[in-house]
Amino acid sequence: MNVNWKEIRSKEFPALDKGDMVFLDAACVSLAPMRSIKAVKDFADYTGKNDEVNASAHHVEMDNKRNIAYQEAAKLLNADIEEIAIVESTSHGLNIAATSLELNDGDNILTTNLEFIQVALPWCAMKKTKDIEIRVVKTEDNRFTVEDFKKHMDKRTKILVISSVEWCNGWKMNLKEIGTFCKENGIYLVVDAVQELGVMNIDTKKIHVDMLTAGGHKWLNSPYGAGILYINKDLLPKIDPVYWGYLNTETPEGGWAAYWENPAAPAVNDWTFLPTARRFEIGGTSNYVGAITLGESLGLVNEIGINNIQNRVLELSDYCISKIKDVGGTLITHDEEENKAGIVIFRLYGDLEKDREVLRKLHEKRIFIAQRFTDYVGGFRVSCQYFNNENDFDKLFEEIKNIINILGKPDYK
Repeated sequence: MNVNWKEIRSKEFPALDKGDMVFLDAACVSLAPMRSIKAVKDFADYTGKNDEVNASAHHVEMDNKRNIAYQEAAKLLNADIEEIAIVESTSHGLNIAATSLELNDGDNILTTNLEFIQVALPWCAMKKTKDIEIRVVKTEDNRFTVEDFKKHMDKRTKILVISSVEWCNGWKMNLKEIGTFCKENGIYLVVDAVQELGVMNIDTKKIHVDMLTAGGHKWLNSPYGAGILYINKDLLPKIDPVYWGYLNTETPEGGWAAYWENPAAPAVNDWTFLPTARRFEIGGTSNYVGAITLGESLGLVNEIGINNIQNRVLELSDYCISKIKDVGGTLITHDEEENKAGIVIFRLYGDLEKDREVLRKLHEKRIFIAQRFTDYVGGFRVSCQYFNNENDFDKLFEEIKNIINILGKPDYK
């Protein structure tokens, strides 16, 4: 498919062409496409009136408007629709994993030293009430392979929880190899995919993962408080949520409107819950705006095609890396093709305050990148999203050259 990236940018992300900013920070919080913004406005109009036969039907229709998000998420992940739930955020999804996957005293989980704090946080909290161990995998070169995880596992290892792309150095995990290892050893694989989903192809039919979650506000371009939780259908019958909602039960005969009008309707009942990932949602009145606009943003990704997006993002990442080398920067992101995604990290100066001064000067010019670290690994973080173009990077590095003329030659080692 020959994609017209210029047309997509001008049609869906027109703010990028106004000339008053360079936006290269989708890994923090991205820009919404115009179709998602329109969906917000349309839903706001819908809530200000009642086009249905009564208020109950209005409520039911608001629930129905969320359905496109499940369909588009399942398509993107090549998953079955019963494996998809809509959650508030990555944090929400990770908490569902932590509270539904059973751990006993003496068990341990594996993670890495470069994770965003939320990845291990629920299990850190669990340590206050349960005698579990969190084993932090650290490598000399900040690359992570299945062999690194093997070295730290034993018969009490129950969960491996990782980011599919590390937020502070851009390392992309080989989920196929890691998933196969986990499945063969009876270890649950929990994946934070928030720095990958929407720009890299994650095919759940080709890899094994037990639970995968990603908020919509980063690479999915849907900053409205909704994201995706994937739960492998083989795992679904083995786990239960810690909270229960009526909308996660089987719909009563005649629908909810008829149930609410039934004089004999019981509050205490032997409720039957859905055998799908949706039973892990709150199951009450939800973030309709978030789910509806997430569906629109997912729809745009599927319309363009995830493989087309992946190729474009990697192309822009390579262009960014070439520019870093041109100005004498030090690349923190590893340059192996199979382990790259949309995040590119680099440093300029050994004096961190000088790097911070660079960032301040860039932001003053409304050139938006970030600075991120974990365990002394990180630097300037540039997000190479499909709505960007080469001119964005030219402007970024032209300004960096101007700053280098003031602060001196880069000297980070």
